[in-house]
Amino acid sequence: MDALSIINFVLSVVITILFSYKVILGVLGLFKRKKFPKAKKDHAYAVLIAGRNEEKVIGQLIASIANQTYNKDLISVFVVADNCTDNTAEVARKALEDAKLTGGVYQRFNGTLIGKGYALDYLLERIKERDNFHKEKFDAFLVFDADNLLDKNYFYEINKAFDAGYDVVTTYRNSKNFNTNTISANTGMMFLQECRFLHTPRAIINSSTFISGTGFLVSSKILNTDTGWKFTTLTEDIEFSTCQIAEGKKITYCDDAIFYDEQPVTFKASWNQRMRWQKGFYQCFSKYFLFLMSTIFSKHWFASYEMMLMLFPFTPITFFWSIFYYIYMGVEFLFAGAGLASSPFLGAIVGLVSSLIIGYIGIFLYGLLILISERKRVKCTFWQKIKYSLTFPFFMVSYIPISIICLFKKVKWKQIPHTDARTIEDINEAGEPVQEEN
Repeated sequence: MDALSIINFVLSVVITILFSYKVILGVLGLFKRKKFPKAKKDHAYAVLIAGRNEEKVIGQLIASIANQTYNKDLISVFVVADNCTDNTAEVARKALEDAKLTGGVYQRFNGTLIGKGYALDYLLERIKERDNFHKEKFDAFLVFDADNLLDKNYFYEINKAFDAGYDVVTTYRNSKNFNTNTISANTGMMFLQECRFLHTPRAIINSSTFISGTGFLVSSKILNTDTGWKFTTLTEDIEFSTCQIAEGKKITYCDDAIFYDEQPVTFKASWNQRMRWQKGFYQCFSKYFLFLMSTIFSKHWFASYEMMLMLFPFTPITFFWSIFYYIYMGVEFLFAGAGLASSPFLGAIVGLVSSLIIGYIGIFLYGLLILISERKRVKCTFWQKIKYSLTFPFFMVSYIPISIICLFKKVKWKQIPHTDARTIEDINEAGEPVQEEN
């Protein structure tokens, strides 16, 4: 074995060791759930919704908030129509009025500071300026995207987690258009595996997880109208999570608080969305990696370690190393003058092909496991499970070119159209998620 092959082998072993513990956590998430005791107090919440051109869906979200089993008098809803060119603000105002919910709707126009982080910060500032602000005492803030829908018990369940002493809580992300096509299904599968195999086991061992875009709670001790929302990278959710973890704050997961998200239905929209996510990861890595490193020997070292692994650009490093390795082996074969059968180049090619086949089968089985484990909450036929699992490897592998392009391309926020006007009643009629007994 030559020096390059030894290096390749060592790198493979190191990466395997770094990530091997995830298998144990994944198995834990497959068989256990974290349950919270019944809340001793019903807390007051402010809902923050930032939307851009969301007139087709925002009314349904507000209606699902109004139909909660939780005390509606303890919920206020605040909407920022951010750089809208449609009737999002008017639809939101009408929906709040019909639902008899307190709160307000604000319009923001800023062509320079673009992104959800800026919109949330603007919204918190407007809440602070309200005449009756001194009367409005919120224990925590919940953040949703305008296309979301909430299960009727969402507030009841997340209130348990908050009442148990957790200041940041993320929740179960289901898809309201899961079965539209393979793109929406594969995106939905990605979030399902996040809930089951990432969030759940970390909640069980009482370590920190992370918030993911929407459907999360933050205590007013952390987020309030004085501090505002100061996280403005392309992935403001991951930036927020990184800061909380580095500062030793715990982020937990509530599996019984279910909300529904609209997923992209075209590959282009999915590509643009994931380009933004990946670029945001790189931004967070460059901005916070040293901060995380400084906390690696603290009592919350495991959460910091996990976040470092999450942000570290393993994919492009592995890709460029693989390209270099196979080019080197090919050049060596061309100039060695030896037969193909005796060349290490043949072994490298066989190894590559074998890895691709094994990788495809592994991701296919993983996708199938996701759908089987979530069968009570995601309604799919047997053949749909097979179809979506067969395409899942291609969806996940498309992250490789995304991660490479993001290194060199300037990525800007691009709107993902939301047109699925289903209500929470429509979702439930199609098959209401099964709640497990506490």
